[in-house]
Amino acid sequence: MTALTVLPLLQALRDFADDPDLLHLHDPHSLQRQRTELVRDDDLQIWLITWPPGAETGWHDHGAAAGAYTTLAGRLTEHSWDGAEHVRSIGTGDAWAFAPSHIHNVANLGAVAATSVHAYSPRLEAMTHYEKAGSCFEPIGVSDSGPRTVLRRNPDPRRTTGSGASWNSADRRGGAR
Repeated sequence: MTALTVLPLLQALRDFADDPDLLHLHDPHSLQRQRTELVRDDDLQIWLITWPPGAETGWHDHGAAAGAYTTLAGRLTEHSWDGAEHVRSIGTGDAWAFAPSHIHNVANLGAVAATSVHAYSPRLEAMTHYEKAGSCFEPIGVSDSGPRTVLRRNPDPRRTTGSGASWNSADRRGGAR
């Protein structure tokens, strides 16, 4: 097994996300989050996800897998935790990548559906879900490779940035942002 590091994972994601037909695989008017697994082998897993307004994953990590995602339509907001909370907004054409054990909550805070492509290496085996209690996170469960969807009642409109690898529609080369 050869797991991809963050920058090669972003490149694999970028190559896959360039397919214009991806936006036609889901119903953008659905009230439920839609997921389609596009690629699955030992080294790489890629998902297409369409998020209705208000959908979010809840706080979780991806275990031993590094991850990357790009937004094909709409905008996603990621809250992440590395001892401090960071909030980043991933708009159409932007991407974000993270190392294993990254704890985050991804949400569609917008008024319209968002569609994104997510890549993981090695493939997801399990995800730990967390509950935030002040400045601490307590594990509340472990699931297989499919993240859950929760509807968020009071979205946080803050937009700040953290460190990590990303690309945006103006700079598709990837790198530190």
